[in-house]
Amino acid sequence: MRSKLLGHSANDLFWFILPLVLPTLLIRYDLSYTQAGGILTVYLAVTALFSFIMGKLSDRFSRRTILSYGFLLASAGLITAGFAPSLAAFLLLMSITAVGVSTFHPVMYAVIDESYPERKGRVMGIYEVFGTTAILLMFLINGFLLQRIGVRGVLIITALPGLAMGLTYRFTRVIPETEKAESSAAKPVEKPSRSDLVRFVLFLLSVILRVMSVTAVLNFLPTIFVSFFGFAPGSASYATAFFFAGGIAGSLVVGKISDRINSFRILLTATVFLVPSVLSLTLNLPHLLYPVVVALFGGFGSSCIINQNLLMSRLGKHLGKGEVFGILMGVMTITSSLSPALFGLLIDNAGFKPAVMIFTVPLVLSTVLLLVLLKSDLPGKALPAEPAVAGV
Repeated sequence: MRSKLLGHSANDLFWFILPLVLPTLLIRYDLSYTQAGGILTVYLAVTALFSFIMGKLSDRFSRRTILSYGFLLASAGLITAGFAPSLAAFLLLMSITAVGVSTFHPVMYAVIDESYPERKGRVMGIYEVFGTTAILLMFLINGFLLQRIGVRGVLIITALPGLAMGLTYRFTRVIPETEKAESSAAKPVEKPSRSDLVRFVLFLLSVILRVMSVTAVLNFLPTIFVSFFGFAPGSASYATAFFFAGGIAGSLVVGKISDRINSFRILLTATVFLVPSVLSLTLNLPHLLYPVVVALFGGFGSSCIINQNLLMSRLGKHLGKGEVFGILMGVMTITSSLSPALFGLLIDNAGFKPAVMIFTVPLVLSTVLLLVLLKSDLPGKALPAEPAVAGV
């Protein structure tokens, strides 16, 4: 289990290194907010595309091989990006990094889902804590280092844990070959009913709408704290760390109760509370309160992730494990790739507060879809029943 948790920590560093250095890139390349969002869009779009591919491949080929080479490619791309002579070269190298980054989550979610049939909520909670803790430490440490060693040094340091995990997965058997999936051709495929497919699609739409709001605001948090709240660049990275501190708390609490309380109801409740936590950023608050608001934002966001993963495993039972989590990561990441650019465009043209207000609308729509699933008269109700808990 330790290698899975440490791998998650190393991989999550790649996901959030760009938002951390984005304020510096804005100055270096004289970018508008729309262009800054575009950098995130390119990075996440490549990650999304290859998440679909890697999830499908992991049901047929060695997961250990996919994970090891993914880490090595991501590390090599990020290190060389630090030496990029131009913005175009930087984008190309970050795209290569994104291909490597895409391998981890679809594969590891499938490994965990298959390896831990019981107390899965607790395992998912611990898994998310390790990833969130690594991101928190990255923002704290790199926020300090950014002013001293620059973007290049920060990119190199961030890539080193991934390099270590790639070598570990490549030359040891901490992810045994027996954990890779059997060929899907050898497995009986359960044909889904029409109502199963409708539930699956509606649930994915609710995830897409929530991710659209959360990731747009999250990826711009350092820039928001600098440009609109008046924080210094180094302090802004510490403020963003509160999102992940809240995420750790949320993962620990929700991971523990998700084995006893219906995951769907937890997901619905957390989505509802995301709305006021995001809208609070538009209020004129004392500086000390913004980190508190961000911590609540992170706690509710983390609560959603754990329970959506538990639900996807059952909703996608007609698909291979790697495939279903590849679909989940793909749709989440492609949404994440588009939302920062749209958010930046709105800030440029409408202003910060209207942009935040507009981006709470998808959260409201996500809640409505979940309520539709809750009240649906589709056969089997909203979701397959969870062991030892009342059905939705």
